[in-house]
Order: sequence, then C-alpha cells, then structure tokens
Amino acid sequence: MKMNVYKKITLSMLTTALMASSSFALDTSKAYGVASVALESATGYDSGFALIVGGGLPVVEAGKVGPGTIAVEAELSYSVVAPSVGQWELTAMTAGAYGAYIFDIDKQFFVKPRAGLVYRSYSYSWNGNSSWGSTSDIGVAFGVQGGYKLNEQLDIIVGYNFIDGSDLTHLNAGVQYHF
Repeated sequence: MKMNVYKKITLSMLTTALMASSSFALDTSKAYGVASVALESATGYDSGFALIVGGGLPVVEAGKVGPGTIAVEAELSYSVVAPSVGQWELTAMTAGAYGAYIFDIDKQFFVKPRAGLVYRSYSYSWNGNSSWGSTSDIGVAFGVQGGYKLNEQLDIIVGYNFIDGSDLTHLNAGVQYHF
C-alpha cells in the first residue's frame, strides 16, 4: 500500500525524535519491560486475543519537559486466538516503535499517552487450515495506558491502542517491570 501524507510526516517525526534521543546519555538502569494480554479486534471480524511484549527507556526526565517523562518504546504483538468471521480467521503480528509521555497522577497512578509507527502483517486462513494470503504494511498507531504502582519495580497496566483509524485495536492488561 502507498503511504499517505500523514504516515510520511509521522515517520519523519519519529525518525527525527529517535535520532535526537540517541544523542542523550541514556541511563539504561531505568529501562522497563511490559507483558500483557489483549482483546484484539479487527474491522469486520469478531474479537480474538493477542499476547503483547515490549519495553521502554526514558530519554528525557520529568521536569525538563513539563511534569512528565518522555520515553521510547518497542512492542511486539501476536494473535494467539485469531479474530474470525465465519470460517475466516485473521492472524495479526505487529512490531512497533512508540514515543510515550509518562506522567504521574499521584504517587500510585500514572498515565502514558503514546504514538508511533507499526509494521503490521495479516495472514488470512479458511477454517484455521491453510493460508489464503497475507498483507503487510506500515501504519500509524495511537494509544493510552494507565498504571498502578505496586512497588518500586512492578506496575499493573491497562491500555488501549489503535492502528490506522481502528483497523486493528488492542484493549490490554498486564504488568510493567522496572529493571
């Protein structure tokens, strides 16, 4: 598929942000990992379930750009129960790079809006047996997560993420671990 103007602009902005953030002296001791399960919905299909794993690294500390912290994140998702309609199933795999702005509401709760680019690959099958084709492209993704800090290292998170105007959505819950 051809990338439209908005995708090109977003790709340019993300590339610039990632190149700029690489010039910072990154403190990898503040890295975090995320694991969650998601209700996965695709346009025209019944919902399925996906596993999501990822991680992030703060690049600008709170106080330097307002009350929040800017982080870069990477994320992978894969359908474990494929969304379906009748005998057709859609298995989705995504790999994304995000920019996130994390800010605390109070000592226990935080909110994390995020935006990025996602490579997505869809495989179509009939009756779960054989592949009837596949598509892949790059899409723009937006989402928000919220979390509850259990202790210094472990958070419970919930979130919602959508790709290209809700072509594919994830409503997820999981854990975030700070290294």
